[in-house]
Amino acid sequence: MTALAHTLINDADPNAPLLILGPSLGTHGSQWAGVAYRLADDFRVVTLDLPGHGLSPRMPDVTIDDLADEVVAVADAYGADRFWFAGVSISGAIALTLALRAPERLRGVSALCTGDYFGGAERWDERIREVREAGSLRPFVADTADRWFAAGFLDEDIAAGPIVLEQLAQTDPDGYIDCCGALARYDIRDRVAEIDVPVLFLAGSQDIGNTPEAMRALHEQVDGSRFAVVPDSAHLPLVEHPELVADHLASFCAPSGD
Repeated sequence: MTALAHTLINDADPNAPLLILGPSLGTHGSQWAGVAYRLADDFRVVTLDLPGHGLSPRMPDVTIDDLADEVVAVADAYGADRFWFAGVSISGAIALTLALRAPERLRGVSALCTGDYFGGAERWDERIREVREAGSLRPFVADTADRWFAAGFLDEDIAAGPIVLEQLAQTDPDGYIDCCGALARYDIRDRVAEIDVPVLFLAGSQDIGNTPEAMRALHEQVDGSRFAVVPDSAHLPLVEHPELVADHLASFCAPSGD
């Protein structure tokens, strides 16, 4: 049994391939809605909430390895021997860890706007201290908006951006801190080249945290992987351009006959 809350978007075809979607730090699985509903005719699409986020309980001292194991448990809950996984940011780290930890369970993974290392303990200890002092994530929304979204996106009449930012504002600080701790301990820089499952790396053209150049460098370490850049997007292209991300995932996850 998994501790992670998960939502099945479409169960009309129990034999359809399973596609599990993981969100970014401080948000809910519903940030994938625009992508998920575009893919629900061809996949059993499941969205996840991170520990201490949305409907998932906290997991103190959680690691990225633990979260990869939790994703496998979700697949087990749906009876899928093999499955697709796509994740953004921290969930992109989960995707790469899954590829190393449970390759026999995967059809492939898509890693969006992520890395093989997120700066280590020093960076995340500072973030944890700031969140504890604030007692809430709401004070961080404005600065985060500038990093998550491309210039001008929030000026458009699109509800998805403000909804995701409100998710951040309402996230339990303790759950957020637990996941910060997982990122502090995450480091697969010397293992990326070992990945031997299909991988799609997707970058946001204006992402300053996980730049297209850095994402391309990851792609170049994984034999046979794919790489693409989503235009006019920053750290959350799945929110800014769900139609483009859905197209990339549909192409990547197209049936191969196995």
